[in-house]
Amino acid sequence: MEDFNHIERKRPRKVGLAILSILLIFVLITLASSVVVIDQTEVGVVKILGKVQDTPLQPGMHFVTPFITEIVRMPTYEKTMELVGEQHIKALTSEGLPVYFDMAIQYKIDPNQAPKVYSTLKNYEVWMESRIRAHARDIVAQYKAEDLYTEKREFIQTDFERRLDEEFKPYGIVITAVLIRNIDLPESVEKAIQAKIEAKQEAERMQFIVQKERLEAQRKQVEAEGIAKANQIIGESLRNNPEYIQWYYLQVLHDFATSSNSVVIIPVPSGMYPGVSPNATASIPLILPSR
Repeated sequence: MEDFNHIERKRPRKVGLAILSILLIFVLITLASSVVVIDQTEVGVVKILGKVQDTPLQPGMHFVTPFITEIVRMPTYEKTMELVGEQHIKALTSEGLPVYFDMAIQYKIDPNQAPKVYSTLKNYEVWMESRIRAHARDIVAQYKAEDLYTEKREFIQTDFERRLDEEFKPYGIVITAVLIRNIDLPESVEKAIQAKIEAKQEAERMQFIVQKERLEAQRKQVEAEGIAKANQIIGESLRNNPEYIQWYYLQVLHDFATSSNSVVIIPVPSGMYPGVSPNATASIPLILPSR
């Protein structure tokens, strides 16, 4: 009988310990559910009883109401949507030619508008792809096929970026860059475009050569005019100062006389010798001995 009473006294104690353990586990679960840590590369969209709150959770540790609060994490770093391979873009140019190309769209979510992105679009990348394809058809239809191969491709990419950013930004999605690559056209069209580009390059090269020759001709003309002007000035100076020629001639003789040559024979105008008529046309050789 005493053993039975002893067992009866122990039973409430075990039940109390079990209840206490359950309460402790419940408290730990509650505390764990109330603490949320948001990574630096994401933002937390708060849903309370299924309703999206306007203010998102920024990176860091936060306390929320457990059990009724759900946190949806959305990335805020720059992402790239690639429409390549079987997902490539198909459109018609202004000439009605089919063109296929790959696209890469770089974008990121505005952290402050993440709740709007989630509540308005939710699966936002599916919506983005459909709008990108619609814009691709509209934009490519305004250009010729060759524009995709020339410097106009940059204008097309800029046009894409501007239009997508104008449509996506109100939803909280910021477009940072649009890249077009791997353009595929019918072979005959590609050959025609390539031939046209080469012809244009050749015409530009010839234009450059013509311009270069024209500039060279102008340079020679200026140079000739300069030489003619200089000769005119020199001639006028010599006519006004005939003594300069005799002085210069004697200076040259002096240079020859002091040279290392063994014998130097120099013709001297007859007018420079005493007793010889200055009108004589012959010259008398002057022999200078070696030094």
